[in-house]
Amino acid sequence: MVDASIVGGMGEHLYTFDDPPNQRHLDQICKVLNNNGVLAMPAGTSWMFCCDAGAKKAVQRMLALKPSRDERKPLSLVCSSISMATEMANVDGHAFKILNRIVPGHFTVLLKSSRTLPKILKNKRAVVGLRVPNEAITLAVIEQFGRPLVATSVPADAQGQVLTMGFQITESHGHGLDLIVDLGEEMSGLSTTILDLTQGDVEVIREGAGDLGLL
Repeated sequence: MVDASIVGGMGEHLYTFDDPPNQRHLDQICKVLNNNGVLAMPAGTSWMFCCDAGAKKAVQRMLALKPSRDERKPLSLVCSSISMATEMANVDGHAFKILNRIVPGHFTVLLKSSRTLPKILKNKRAVVGLRVPNEAITLAVIEQFGRPLVATSVPADAQGQVLTMGFQITESHGHGLDLIVDLGEEMSGLSTTILDLTQGDVEVIREGAGDLGLL
């Protein structure tokens, strides 16, 4: 159950900062996550919905905010470091070298799930998408939380407009969120570059904000 003091009507719009992060705000955000809450947070170039990867009800609530999402697509786990990512997926020497070049950054990397991942995600998917975004507030939240967040990108509104500001997220999705974490800055709205490393070689699935020159 989500703490009744946290949820009720529109989600809270929390304006914060990241240089350095406000410890009281980090505590508040982690409290929401620990209570099966669903958040919207900046993730480098765009906004994401996210929640505790191990909270099944929270994951269901998060996915309900994006009904158009293809259920066959791997879920994305947002980590604070390569070290955390290696606990979620099978990262061989080649994949580790690639991650070292692009992390943190605007990439989502598809890798084969580790043996422990199904226990964490309560999901037996063979492939997982991993991100370590270049976003200080998000990394600080995950580092304090101590485990990865499961995430999906915020969809465009009913008119097809990409949402780039926190107030737009509140207006469009606040009813389904417990907290909107906002730095007061506009995101570019660009998607991540998706790389598939499940077969060893690097396959570019989608070109986005991540610079392929880093490879």
